[in-house]
Amino acid sequence: MSEDEIYRQIGQILIDTAPDTASAVIVEAEISPEDDHCKLLFDYIDGNGEKDWFSPGSPEVDVGIHENLIALRNLYKAQNMTSGLPVWNSCVITLDTVLGKLKIDFNYIAPEEG
Repeated sequence: MSEDEIYRQIGQILIDTAPDTASAVIVEAEISPEDDHCKLLFDYIDGNGEKDWFSPGSPEVDVGIHENLIALRNLYKAQNMTSGLPVWNSCVITLDTVLGKLKIDFNYIAPEEG
């Protein structure tokens, strides 16, 4: 699966689960080092610019986002896109539901000094 396909799938999952009043959806994701679980926090911005949290209507949303983030992280590893550093371990996904634009900001654990 390509990077673009992964981004499209994440975007579609978020469009399908976003509250009707959402102008943007924000998901904070933290993936375990073993890739076996993912902590997800869902927020949205309504048409008045107010931020609130929401819970997706189906556990399949969590599963879909988790699987796609693992695929994306594995793609980064396989294509050596980490510049020799550890791969990202968390991210903030932002979907503008009005414009249909998806952005993912990656976060990294700083290497421990030995």
